[in-house]
Amino acid sequence: MQPRGSRWRPSIIVAGAGVLLAAVLLVGAGYGLWREQSKLTAETAERQALLARVLEDHASRSLDATQIALAGLADVAARGAPPEVLQALLGQTQASLGFLRGVALLDEGGHVLAAADPADRGVQLAPAALGPWPAPGRDAVGGFVAARSLAGLAGTGEASVVPPGVGFIPVLRGLRLPDGRGALLTALLNPDALANFQQLTLNDPQAAAALVDLDGRLLAATHGAGQLAGERLARLLAAGAPLARVRAGSEHGRWEGAGLREEAQLGSYRALRARPLVVLVELPQAELRRHWLATLRDLGPPAFGLAAALLALSGIGAAALRARERAALDLDRAQREVAERERELSAIFGSVQDLLFRTDAAGRVTFINEGYARLSGHAAGRVVGLPLQQLFGGSPRVAALFDARDADEADEARPHQVRADWLAPDGQARSFEIHLVPLRRSDGVLEWVGSAADVSGLMRAQAELRAQLGLARSLLASSPLPMSVLDSDNRYLDVNRAWEQFTGRKRGDVLGRRAAGYLRPEEAALHDARDAELLARGGEMNYEAVWHGADGRRRDLFISKATFPDAQGRPMGIVVCFMDISEFREAERATRAARDAALQASRAKSDFIANVSHELRTPLQSILGFSEIGALRTRQEPRLAELFADVHRAGERMLSLVNDLLDLSKIEHGAEPIQPERLDLRPLATEVARELRPQLAAKGLQLQTALADEELVVLADPLRLLQVLRNLLANAIRFSPEGGCIELAAVHDEEGEVRLDVADRGPGIPPAELETIFEAFVQSSATREAAGGTGLGLAICRRIAQAHGGRIWAANRDGGGAVISLVLPATRFGDTTRAAL
Repeated sequence: MQPRGSRWRPSIIVAGAGVLLAAVLLVGAGYGLWREQSKLTAETAERQALLARVLEDHASRSLDATQIALAGLADVAARGAPPEVLQALLGQTQASLGFLRGVALLDEGGHVLAAADPADRGVQLAPAALGPWPAPGRDAVGGFVAARSLAGLAGTGEASVVPPGVGFIPVLRGLRLPDGRGALLTALLNPDALANFQQLTLNDPQAAAALVDLDGRLLAATHGAGQLAGERLARLLAAGAPLARVRAGSEHGRWEGAGLREEAQLGSYRALRARPLVVLVELPQAELRRHWLATLRDLGPPAFGLAAALLALSGIGAAALRARERAALDLDRAQREVAERERELSAIFGSVQDLLFRTDAAGRVTFINEGYARLSGHAAGRVVGLPLQQLFGGSPRVAALFDARDADEADEARPHQVRADWLAPDGQARSFEIHLVPLRRSDGVLEWVGSAADVSGLMRAQAELRAQLGLARSLLASSPLPMSVLDSDNRYLDVNRAWEQFTGRKRGDVLGRRAAGYLRPEEAALHDARDAELLARGGEMNYEAVWHGADGRRRDLFISKATFPDAQGRPMGIVVCFMDISEFREAERATRAARDAALQASRAKSDFIANVSHELRTPLQSILGFSEIGALRTRQEPRLAELFADVHRAGERMLSLVNDLLDLSKIEHGAEPIQPERLDLRPLATEVARELRPQLAAKGLQLQTALADEELVVLADPLRLLQVLRNLLANAIRFSPEGGCIELAAVHDEEGEVRLDVADRGPGIPPAELETIFEAFVQSSATREAAGGTGLGLAICRRIAQAHGGRIWAANRDGGGAVISLVLPATRFGDTTRAAL
């Protein structure tokens, strides 16, 4: 007989081993849960970083595509394209970039010159309504503007009333029109397009994403963000927040804490390339905890149950331990395999978006997957036992599937595929493709298994495709411009009626034939080369060409071509549209000929004036000399001396007129080239004021000067600049009433140029004559009778200003009087001299 202690030793060992195993199991389960939480957090952070990168790339590509389109439009506008062509290009740009609300061209006064949206054309905006204008040739992205269109922004019509969060993001491009005026091209980027892409990319109702600027203002946001576009979130700028990190130089990263929503978030941010915009992606930390708790609920009870089983098994005697242990291991293995198979089947059925079901021979549902719950919003168990056709509105076609009682009969006599409609709880009609297969059990019982695939999207897509094709054909047929469609082999796919009328060829005669085959060889070679280039690179192309019709007439054409892609995004054909601009070119050639004739006449006039003026100076010198001698010799005879004085004054006026004519002729012909040097304008202005002091005193006038404290350095000919200043001050003295005041001011203007203003309190200038007074021999009607003069002074001033790269203009003052302004380009002492003026 064994000792008592020896009988209990195996039980104690087994019990201790069981306790130890249970403890190890619990520790392992805890460690696994901790690892699961860490892995979940890391995977979520990596996914959000990837989503932020995808959304940043989409936003950057949208802005890049918009700016590239604006650059092309700006180039066309700067070259002076006809309004019809520019209007068509704006509409084509908006149609090709589906994320734009509109495209428009504005002049420097905010007037909309052209727009893709007819409602925007002619609208008057405040110049700063879209944000600061970029310099010509530069791009800028404005802030969020709460309006649907430019018409809505101008406050006209129903478009001016918009709900919160609705607006656009202006993408701006500065340019200069052919007449020298500044202009602005703007594209209205639709924030909803960015938000929709963000929502589809996230594919998670708990997650949120947004595009914000560095001031915390939302430009586009998903529904989960809980904020509307245009709102400003100050918490994004707090220490440790994403925008504070971007301002500190970080381009991308992650954060934990408040974000788009006030509760704690796990988020990622990424700054856009070369733009002050940031993409934010976040997920509530509470959602991560919920996932972890779900894992805890899945793993915790089995771990505790298994630990309890181990403790219970540890109390079993040593004699039965191995047998029981082997049985437990076999059972556990079988259970794991069964559980694994069930999880696989559940995962498969749960991941399938279609309906999977099983029915009895009469068609009553015995099983249906969770797809029904996602579609109907009701538990799948409530339809078990109901006829299958009841799920599809009692469709007789579904009921007809179960008329055959035998599987073989059903296979041969009845269709096993049918389409049925179902009205979803949200009121949306859905179409399903139902497939049914008979299944014979081992006991002879007949059952049916099948699936119902939602084909609503496919049917809608087919209907939309048919509608779009019909719209495209209607647009092609209704276009007043000749249009054609070519395939990748440069053969005609379609032409419109305007094309037939213009070319004189019928649609049926050209379809399937190579394009340009009916043209002259040199013309066909040009178009074939352009088509090959466009198909190789894709995009759009505009050029002009000459076309000779069947009657031999020459026509000038403006041709616009654009490719359209295939399913892989490669160019599969070309849409060609052309416009007959022969009349424009004829007018241009006539205008050029008239301009050349006018220039030739102007040169002849200047030569005549210069020759006549030169010939008049010799007798005028004699007249002045003899009048001075006569005045000296007749000092004792006052009446005769006064006659000689009148002759002398008339001669001086005549000589002044001749000198002015010679100056004007020399400037126009460049006979006396400008000799520029860097000089400060202020000493010249002071010198001219000192020279004219006697004339000021003669009329009792006061001269108030306001010259800038800093140097006003310009690159100019000092003699010519003195001539301009004398003329301007002399005019002010001539037109000012006795005892009045003349103001002389010189400063740097807002654009950094040097500006000089000479203002008086004379009779002013009629508004219609503010420009004509700078023409030769033209004087203001308000001063012509009393002031005298030749009408050449201001014309000479404008010629000199233009020769220096400056400009001069006149305006009326409030309270009476006029002001003449001179603006010259500013420079600095020590800068490299410009080539020429």
